[in-house]
Amino acid sequence: MSAGVSSSKRGVTRRGFLTVAVSAIVAGVVAGVGAYYAGTLAAPAEVTKEVTRTIERTTTITAPQTTVTKTITTTATTTVTAATPTPIAENEVRIGNLVSLTGQLAAYGQPAAWAFRKCVEDINKIGGLDVGGRKLPVKLIQYDDSSDPSRAALLAEQLIFQDKVHVLLTSGGPPIISIPVSRIADKYKIPALVDGIFEAWFASGPFEYAWALSPVIITPIPEGDFRAGKPGYSVVGNYLLFTNMFRDRINGRVALFAPDDADGRSWYELVAKVLQEAGYTVVGVEKRLGQYAPGTMDFTSIIREWKKGEADVLWGLSIAPDFATMWRQAHALGWEPKMVLDGRALKNYDDVAAIGDPKLAIGLADPFNPWSPYVPYRSYYGGRTNPQLAEEWTKETGKPWTEAISQYSFVELLGRTIELAGSLEPEKINNAFYEIDVITMAYGRRKFIPEWHCAPGLFYVAQWSLDEKGDLKMEIVWSPNPDVQPTREPIFPIP
Repeated sequence: MSAGVSSSKRGVTRRGFLTVAVSAIVAGVVAGVGAYYAGTLAAPAEVTKEVTRTIERTTTITAPQTTVTKTITTTATTTVTAATPTPIAENEVRIGNLVSLTGQLAAYGQPAAWAFRKCVEDINKIGGLDVGGRKLPVKLIQYDDSSDPSRAALLAEQLIFQDKVHVLLTSGGPPIISIPVSRIADKYKIPALVDGIFEAWFASGPFEYAWALSPVIITPIPEGDFRAGKPGYSVVGNYLLFTNMFRDRINGRVALFAPDDADGRSWYELVAKVLQEAGYTVVGVEKRLGQYAPGTMDFTSIIREWKKGEADVLWGLSIAPDFATMWRQAHALGWEPKMVLDGRALKNYDDVAAIGDPKLAIGLADPFNPWSPYVPYRSYYGGRTNPQLAEEWTKETGKPWTEAISQYSFVELLGRTIELAGSLEPEKINNAFYEIDVITMAYGRRKFIPEWHCAPGLFYVAQWSLDEKGDLKMEIVWSPNPDVQPTREPIFPIP
């Protein structure tokens, strides 16, 4: 398939997506078939042609049986052009990874970096990737982008021109990193596999060489695709579906909680419309109650209005420290909603543990969780299982599993795509993304929608509970995947 497919079917704006999609999602969820955020991002400044910068570089050099990681700080002045990098003799596959080890996205980036390395280790233990009949080891080069879009763009250029990588890879999380890296990939015609919210990422394109494993907020899957009309592929659909499961046991009054920034405002507007069309009342919507300034330390006035308005459900897409502050204050003020869903603040153990008393976290739900250790598939490279991955993470870090380690399968999918291409030529790898259709260890079946350049995956609903020792653990309480059964009944109402 020609690489030109990606741009020929564009022309739909983000607002156009959402206008069409809201009614479709509400109708689908109500019929039983069924975020992050549907944000708008300002375009980053054009990357300068000549830059001088200090870079903290973490390079993982992997031989078939050995991995050595070293950190080097360098200052470099680099002059680049829009030309495709000059090819060099190939005796390895080089993956350039922008990963957020520090900054606001570190909770996603640190586990992802670990998982990427584990997959590379597994690939190299069996001799590397089969590229056109030759077994080539994989070298993973990781740079900390510090959760900074401008830094990510500069480091992507360094990976292309100095490290001569064959593909680019980003870690999961909001699209502040994936969008600038996708633009660099297109500028220099180097394939990239990225994450980030589909609607925001797609509207920032079109992209020819960038491909996304992105959550879809609300856009219906195109007819004819195997995912079309099925539950679990829409973030907002999951919020609404799970809430509707208890419709006869709640009063239908919902509080919204999101930061007052471009992304939070877009999300607030979107879900308010979805809820109203589904027959719910959004408490204080006329004055955007629950839209707060990031870093707010006193939420008592908002909580009192939610309590006065008798909201017994909370939908959020908030910043984790802000949620922790708000939730402690809500407990102190006696506001006790029956259901709490937040697709950003409740994903990671460290964020939820920051609430303080573990009992306050019981029943808090992540409505679009992409993974758990109970997913039954195996890695194509060596047969590793999801329980083994989770156990190894806990053994090495002392922390419970987090969905971020599922990004092992980002590298797994990248490896399968390179093998399908049978070449390290950028155009051949890019064309292979159109055709790839495989079962991955963490996510099951992944296939890209050609006109979207995106391979949407299933999402579960997970709630936090306590194990027999009183420690926090996350469990799947609703699954759209017949291969993955819930590990417990939903906690309703939350205590």
